[in-house]
Amino acid sequence: MIQVGDRVRSFDFAHARDILGERACYVEGHVVEADHVMRESTYGACPRYGILVDREVFGGEEVSNRRVGHHVYPPVNGTPKSLGDVTDFVELV
Repeated sequence: MIQVGDRVRSFDFAHARDILGERACYVEGHVVEADHVMRESTYGACPRYGILVDREVFGGEEVSNRRVGHHVYPPVNGTPKSLGDVTDFVELV
């Protein structure tokens, strides 16, 4: 179970979990809020992690000018998706 204070990696794409190479797209940081509810989105209003980003990899390259220093709010793992599966984009590092 992911909790406030944990260091995590949140993947940008459900189908790509690469951490190296050109398909690697993710952020890393510390959870500062758990079960944070955001406005409507693809997943609806659902519980979300609040992650303060300290590292971002996009297209296999480390970048610092997009989300580093900002918060991201991916759905809490286990949130139902529209096609019957559940989210699992966030993992402990």
